[in-house]
Amino acid sequence: MGGGRPALTETERRRRRERIFRWLAALHSGPLGMAMAGHPELARRYPEVYARCDGHPELACRVTGGVPRVCLSRRLEQLAESARRGGPGRRRREEAWIRELERCLSHLERVKPEFAPIWRITREKLAEAREL
Repeated sequence: MGGGRPALTETERRRRRERIFRWLAALHSGPLGMAMAGHPELARRYPEVYARCDGHPELACRVTGGVPRVCLSRRLEQLAESARRGGPGRRRREEAWIRELERCLSHLERVKPEFAPIWRITREKLAEAREL
């Protein structure tokens, strides 16, 4: 008999995952997200950093380039909506989206290192959602 915390119900698991993904979507959707994450000093650079990137070589955005303020927040909103609806099967499908986001983050870490705290927070929250 362990003294750990009780297992989450499926509904609790889904709600927690949804909250994590919605919080991340808000984080990446505008300059206020930087302050929300405890890094208000990055807010003034948000328009420049999130305006465009050349895309990760393994992702579709490589062909056309990407607009991180749109693609990151949109993908995270899709994950939140999926988490709200789904169970174990849906979580397995979401895993592919999370891996894609991680490739995107790797690219952004390399080309936009000044936002390292935001990329780190995003990775930590994605890992937290995976554990649920």
